[in-house]
Amino acid sequence: MLAQHTSSFDFRLSDQLGHALALCGRYLPDAPARVRAFLAQWSDPPPYGGFKAVPQPARALYADVLAQCGQDGAAAFLLACLLSAVRDALEAPLLARLPARVRAHQLRQFARIAEHGEGFLPYCLLDGDVFLKEFGLATLRLYAGASSVIDPRSGIGRSLLFKGGASELPRRAWLIARAGGFKPYFEIHVHKLYQDEFNEEGRNECYRCCADLYALHPEVLGMIAGSWFYDPAVEFISPHLGYLRKVPEAGGARALFVSHDEQAVKNATATSEKRRALHAAGQYQPASWTLVWAKRDQLAWSRRSDVQNRK
Repeated sequence: MLAQHTSSFDFRLSDQLGHALALCGRYLPDAPARVRAFLAQWSDPPPYGGFKAVPQPARALYADVLAQCGQDGAAAFLLACLLSAVRDALEAPLLARLPARVRAHQLRQFARIAEHGEGFLPYCLLDGDVFLKEFGLATLRLYAGASSVIDPRSGIGRSLLFKGGASELPRRAWLIARAGGFKPYFEIHVHKLYQDEFNEEGRNECYRCCADLYALHPEVLGMIAGSWFYDPAVEFISPHLGYLRKVPEAGGARALFVSHDEQAVKNATATSEKRRALHAAGQYQPASWTLVWAKRDQLAWSRRSDVQNRK
């Protein structure tokens, strides 16, 4: 077992896993075998499936548990699967192969996930965003990167070429061609249950994690991300968030308009009275944007960042 986690963490994980299996056992007499069968279906992820792709055999196993035990039993089953996955990941060769920077973040996330008890059960929904991010971390399908989780199996939809209109098409085509194509890319995602490092340094650390991960994933062409906060208008409305676009763009990334949509409105106005008021007054229309950062440019930014940090 990797020596970087402590005996107290091992004890806490074993304790929580024991409770989860006991809870699951109230509904499923063969709970350990069902958990093992479920986890076995995730061992060979598709190249471009992304963290939300649930293998069909795993979905079928979950459906059987749901039909047999109801939602409460199914939630207990997923909690047991999550904690079992962390236990397995501690012994996984992939964990030892992670860049040291990323491995340290991954172990911190394992320690956080190991604290999950019955209070986490409302999040235990097979297609829930929170559960899939936690399970992705636990199974090493997602990597921990300070401010965000990193999905190594994502890509750019070809529809992005046309979202900016005809005048934008050549520039977007050149940007994607220069990066090497439409897939695969690292895609970073904010995680609702861990935002302690959602700040400028945590974001820069995430970019450094991506840069280090290219050695493990040489096939990856760059990094992408999608959010309302890459909109240039946000820099003027909420200046404290300007670094989210300005730092990558200074390193060669490009932010591309996608659409005006309800999800962007919901996310942009969720935590800011100022943005809500401006939107209600018709002075701000939140939009979804995609950030594209080619590998060569992100690696160059990371090298410069390392030099600056050593000064």
